[in-house]
Amino acid sequence: MPNTEEEWKTIEAGFNTKRNFPTCYGSLNGKHVEIRAPSNSGSEFFNYKKTSSIILLAIVDHNYCFSYINVGASGNASDGGVFKNCSIHEQLENGLLLEDGVIVGDTAFPLKTYLLKPYPGVNLSAEEKIFNYRLSRARRIVENAFGILVSRFRIFEKAIPTYLNTVDAIISATCALHNWLRKKSKSYITATCIDRED
Repeated sequence: MPNTEEEWKTIEAGFNTKRNFPTCYGSLNGKHVEIRAPSNSGSEFFNYKKTSSIILLAIVDHNYCFSYINVGASGNASDGGVFKNCSIHEQLENGLLLEDGVIVGDTAFPLKTYLLKPYPGVNLSAEEKIFNYRLSRARRIVENAFGILVSRFRIFEKAIPTYLNTVDAIISATCALHNWLRKKSKSYITATCIDRED
């Protein structure tokens, strides 16, 4: 997570300027990373996609960098359940992390004072549709970051055939390398990796 007030302000300004979503400090989502299930694990890692996986839960900043990751929850868990049990949840619940801002997520997450998600349904007012559109623009950042990660680190293209603690280390290392490359390399992200609007 950002360490200084200045870093938080930079993230908030980025979401406001690039995504037209003020007071936003991150985009939250989970990604299933396919693994070769450990023997005798039963259905513990079997997910709704009918593969075995562990979950990478991440908060991503305005610049496609991972601000927070939680790695290793079994694939049969929901994103909301993983979030409720992650290390950052208690800090957010107790108001120790975000004072005047929010993170954005999809419908898998609970609505909280610090966590916004879209209005449900189809019969929405014009204001609700605008809110959902802007929230979607801010939330897609995390989806793009996952896409960049997979396209740049080919180990994610198929089931990772190693021990679970090694898989966790691989995912953590690739997220750290992604952040470093995002900050240091102008050619790391191509135009096809991120959303464009006209």
